[in-house]
Amino acid sequence: MTLVQLGLCAGSIYATFLIWGLLQERLTKTPYTTPASFLHPNPQPEYFRSPLFLNTIQALFSSIVACVYLLLRNRGSSKPVAQILGLHTLTPNGIPQQTTAKAEKNGFTPASNDTRAPAGSRWISPLLKRYVLIAALQSTASQLGFLSLRYISYPTLTIAKSCKLVPVLIINVLLYRRKFAPYKYAVVVLVTLGIYLFMAFAPPRPGKKSKGPESSSLVGLLLCFLNLVLDGATNSTQDQVFSKFGRKTVGAGQMMLVMNMISFLLMFFTLSIPLPFLSAPGQPTQLVTALEFTEKHPEVWRDIIAYALAGAVGQVSIFETLQRFGSLTLVSITVTRKLFTMLLSVVVYKHELNRAQWVGVGVVFTGIAIEAREKRREGLAKNKGALGKDA
Repeated sequence: MTLVQLGLCAGSIYATFLIWGLLQERLTKTPYTTPASFLHPNPQPEYFRSPLFLNTIQALFSSIVACVYLLLRNRGSSKPVAQILGLHTLTPNGIPQQTTAKAEKNGFTPASNDTRAPAGSRWISPLLKRYVLIAALQSTASQLGFLSLRYISYPTLTIAKSCKLVPVLIINVLLYRRKFAPYKYAVVVLVTLGIYLFMAFAPPRPGKKSKGPESSSLVGLLLCFLNLVLDGATNSTQDQVFSKFGRKTVGAGQMMLVMNMISFLLMFFTLSIPLPFLSAPGQPTQLVTALEFTEKHPEVWRDIIAYALAGAVGQVSIFETLQRFGSLTLVSITVTRKLFTMLLSVVVYKHELNRAQWVGVGVVFTGIAIEAREKRREGLAKNKGALGKDA
């Protein structure tokens, strides 16, 4: 039965995120046209340019799916709905004190074993503050990743996303004072070298002047870099939340629900008001612009809804795998998922990679393979230690 459950989890992650990745590229690369008419005999194609609107819909669907997921998993439970959804921990005094032992996990050791949740008089939940921070980081990171697809291909973005270890290492060491195993730094060198080869030897985009590809590559690289930094901050802070408050207080599904709820509110607020650098003076807000586009091209809703559903179901699959089989198995699945996503994009959208770029791909995935191998060794060592204690 366990093998069947693992197969279902892995298959769901592969299927949903392969579809999710292809739909993301489709939404940025597909020209949407209106039928020809007497007044407009030759309508010009238009592209969907509202990543913030797309991410807002994604957060809304993820919140709904997470809520349904938690209620189904706890059907028949006598717990109040607020406790099942983890909403009770968002009140100022809704978090019990938790103390966990200092232990090495996922290649790092916490700097301190003092992980008690703050107690006493307070006007806002400390967990809620971290949820808001994580949601803000994640929302901004996803938008930057989506914007980068205007300048670079999806395989480039996928390779860049494989470099999450770099900012995670840096932020954990500098901000959370964690100590990492030596092999982590070797992985950093490999993935950085692979990204350099992939970006430096990328052929110029067709139909552009000589200055265009260079400018686009630099802009895309900058957006990818910012995306990785914020992704690293997001993952590091999530680890810190689980370590500080304990997994009995914070469940993976509960974090998914609350983070997406907060992300939806933050992004909807940003969509609804004219902000500097987002809406020009006298121009409609991004929400109005996006709705006008969907009214003009209603077929885009099909891609938006499919994208949001695939991402939401994929998140549930990831959290389910994490709870049932742990991070070791989850990393193995997600690493191979990234590989298949990149290769499928090359096949479907006819992206061409030269020899140097393929070398870069190989170097990057060599680093990822080392990461996965060491995680397996850590897991086996822990299992042997547990068996020794039982004996």
